[in-house]
Amino acid sequence: MKGSSLATVVLVAIIATVLAALAVNAILGDPNDESVDITYMDVVDPGVSEPDPEVFNNLAVNPTVEVYVGDCRPGEVWDDELQRCVDEQESANPEGE
Repeated sequence: MKGSSLATVVLVAIIATVLAALAVNAILGDPNDESVDITYMDVVDPGVSEPDPEVFNNLAVNPTVEVYVGDCRPGEVWDDELQRCVDEQESANPEGE
């Protein structure tokens, strides 16, 4: 390779590198100009409050899902309604069969 060919290759490489750097800067922009607002989360209260009995059924097998057995109708989650349902089932089957 002659000296003029080597000089041409080096010149083309330098020009290509400068053009690539300018193109990337034009496309992506200057990273120092970008700003981001950071929001901080409030402190979480360590206390636990009692769950709403209408939502949390503590008599179910899985306390987050209501389970209905026999003639009980959906929506009966209160203790007095559950007792009425048990009484109805016992009166329908008094011998426990």
